[in-house]
Amino acid sequence: MSVFALIVVFSVLLAGCKEDNPIQNLPPDTQLSIEKINLTGENRLNSSVYLTWFGTDKDGYVTGYEYSINEADWFYTESRDSTFKFPIEPGEDTTDIEFFIRAIDNDGNLDQTPAHLTIPLRNSAPEVSFIEESFPTDTAFSVVTFRWKFSDPDGDQTVVKASLKVNDGPWVEIDRSKFMISVQPQDPKNIGTVDANIFYNTDIGSAAGTIEGLQTDADNIFYLKVEDFAGTESAVDTSAAVFVKAQKSDLLLISGQPPQQNAAYRTLVSNSYGQIDAVDFAADNGQYQPKFWNPTFSLLTEQYDKLVFNCDQSLFSNPITGQSALLLEFAAPVLQNYTNKGGKSFVITSFPAGFDPSELRGALPIDSLSTTSGQAVINNDSSVVSTETGWPTIQPRSLILGADPFLPSIDGEVLYTAQISTFGAWEGPNIVGAIRRQNGNINQVFFSVELYRFDKDPVALDNLFDKVLNDAFNW
Repeated sequence: MSVFALIVVFSVLLAGCKEDNPIQNLPPDTQLSIEKINLTGENRLNSSVYLTWFGTDKDGYVTGYEYSINEADWFYTESRDSTFKFPIEPGEDTTDIEFFIRAIDNDGNLDQTPAHLTIPLRNSAPEVSFIEESFPTDTAFSVVTFRWKFSDPDGDQTVVKASLKVNDGPWVEIDRSKFMISVQPQDPKNIGTVDANIFYNTDIGSAAGTIEGLQTDADNIFYLKVEDFAGTESAVDTSAAVFVKAQKSDLLLISGQPPQQNAAYRTLVSNSYGQIDAVDFAADNGQYQPKFWNPTFSLLTEQYDKLVFNCDQSLFSNPITGQSALLLEFAAPVLQNYTNKGGKSFVITSFPAGFDPSELRGALPIDSLSTTSGQAVINNDSSVVSTETGWPTIQPRSLILGADPFLPSIDGEVLYTAQISTFGAWEGPNIVGAIRRQNGNINQVFFSVELYRFDKDPVALDNLFDKVLNDAFNW
């Protein structure tokens, strides 16, 4: 047979083989990076598990994967690793997850023998804690505000319940999504074991709940716990003891100066008004100032009909935010809201040189201070005189340098002017006292000089405090 004939016969045979015995596309193969997890008891994994896998294909390439935990519902991914949060049935402490993964090749073929792994899981207990630095420093003036937090190794979303307790009172469920809580007696004047309102964050319009067991004029311990969807509770976290003061008066004196000055104002207010409540925000380097001016100071001031606020040009640092400012600057938004609601406030302060009072305009009847160089001086033989009939004239015991006369706000009325001497090139107004009215009644009195120094005639100074607290505010 010729060579040509052999080639023809061979070609026919090859063609016949292609039609009768086609070569089939091979499916891909899948493997997990680990084949077994031999863990039992407390050594089981929590529900968050990191897994890796890979696939191969002898006659193509792998384009993706599908995974399942029941071999019925499959989910596509192109990744070769992932962290899975596997479900644990409510009420169960442990479970075994059967995990399957299969590769898909470039022809759409699936691995017919998926890789399989049994994953032993256990439910982990959640954790909860008070944020200690947010708590009041050993004493609270009827309002206790704090922050708290929780976590769960199985995922924070598995925590379904949070509870708070005070002293021997019952556990009360709280909103687990609100991480700042204020607790205030429903009647702050009651002494002993009282019911209290719960407020969340800065929402103080109405109480979000109530809690029993709070004790006024006594130490209080708070307890906190959370529970996950499997019914597993965290260990209980316990706060340090906080002494909660009861309200004794409808007037609150808020002081922010050194002890001698604070004592002078306490005497002046007490002499005129009798029983008062007093807080000292400057004591022990300011550690008793509100860590959260809103809501803590807001809730506190709303208990009182009258406020007296004495402070000076000293700067305070907030322990939570780290912000540094005058005490009056921290308090200003709350004071503004308080007076807008009809509260009566008597504010006495001085300002640092070059201070811009624009941030205080809403809270106080002040518009501006002089920006010229030099100083305003009030001599000890100078008088501070009221523009209103029946208000006493007062004088300083000694020379006052660096006084802070001001221009009042549009809604402010001049109440007192001073005989001003000047040092250097100072120029400016002579107004040192102003008032605001609400519905025709005086509900705010403001002085930009430290009144305790104007005691050359102590009777006149006592009369001024009596005039403000018992006459102007008597409505």
